[in-house]
Amino acid sequence: MKKFLAIAMTAVMVLGVAGCSSSKTEEPKEEEQTEATEGETAEGEVLVMGCSADFPPFESYADDATTIEGFDVDMMNEICSRIGMTLEIKDMNFDSVVAAVQTGKIDVGVSGITITEERKESVNFSDSYFVAAQSILVTKDSPITGYQDLLDGDYTAGVQLGTTGDIMASEKLGDRVSQYEKYGDALAALLADKVDCMILDTGVAEAFAAANDLVVLDETFGTEEDKEYYGIAVAKENTELLDKINAAIADMKAEGFFDELNTKYAG
Repeated sequence: MKKFLAIAMTAVMVLGVAGCSSSKTEEPKEEEQTEATEGETAEGEVLVMGCSADFPPFESYADDATTIEGFDVDMMNEICSRIGMTLEIKDMNFDSVVAAVQTGKIDVGVSGITITEERKESVNFSDSYFVAAQSILVTKDSPITGYQDLLDGDYTAGVQLGTTGDIMASEKLGDRVSQYEKYGDALAALLADKVDCMILDTGVAEAFAAANDLVVLDETFGTEEDKEYYGIAVAKENTELLDKINAAIADMKAEGFFDELNTKYAG
């Protein structure tokens, strides 16, 4: 997996934090980025994408604190252009995204969502478009030097509720895990020495490290078998949309679009 360069997404960082699923369902927040009106437009039908816009470089708020940007946004704009639809983005808590797809509140969930068997019980997923891993984020003076240190010691970890980082850390560390609604809250806890580390996706960890003078350990959390595959969540009954998305992804891979995205957001 190509590692993402640290990207200082100030809208999600501490001192500038805007704010990745559990069984608790909640309504999408009021904040949303609308790129089209409801219903039909000159470009075609609106596709409503739900995400948690605190996940740089995949989705986060730009400096204007209004526009949502990132890898997933660029990808979905390209997919929409290929299938004749116009993208609308709604920001919500990550642990609401899959449920919002399942209940029809949004058309797709695109928020660095790892494809898991549990989530596949609720929604269908597109073909994978990105391979990720969980990283360990620590302060520069941390005694934690690797994955085994974390397992063997009594160190605590902060995670975002409902993420695969939460799932993996809770399984391996038990009650040493503190869950937070937002990545920004977990980051604040780390900076305030309330937890000893964070467990989160590598690209986001690198962005947070660059903006807050932190360190991403070279050794990831877990083993080779713990690699994750991101997919686009689509309602089970919406097979026509899923087929169109998969066809677009296949063409984009063949044409090098994802290589371009990696060049844009990665090193």
